[in-house]
Amino acid sequence: IVGRKPSPEVIALHEVNGCNVWGMVEDIRPWLKAADMALVPLNIARGVQNKVLEAMAMCLPTVLTPGAATGIGANNGKQLVIAESDEELAHAAIKLLQDTRRARIKGLAARNFVCDHANWQSALAPLLDIVGVKRRATRNAA
Repeated sequence: IVGRKPSPEVIALHEVNGCNVWGMVEDIRPWLKAADMALVPLNIARGVQNKVLEAMAMCLPTVLTPGAATGIGANNGKQLVIAESDEELAHAAIKLLQDTRRARIKGLAARNFVCDHANWQSALAPLLDIVGVKRRATRNAA
């Protein structure tokens, strides 16, 4: 388990049934690269969760709470799986871990979503309309 300020309940899981609690790490990418999925059970979340986008960008199937999904805009069931309770989170995670093909498809859909919708160009596109700048026509390379 990687994440800033793990609760005492989470810390108590360290070395239980093969679980390791690392807490805060300097760079999340090596941990994500070694993971089979991202499980993001945030009870309190404010704004877009960059940790979710990072996991999705690394092709990880992502199971998360509604709060953690806030601001992402991905489709539940397609690019990520949103679960309401601890039991639903566990069930969704186990289901994905048991079906590696389905997990891989969700991970690829997650990455495609981030590449298409969570980049600077798409994030800043509405700004042009807000400030009244007309967009230039773009040509796609053939």
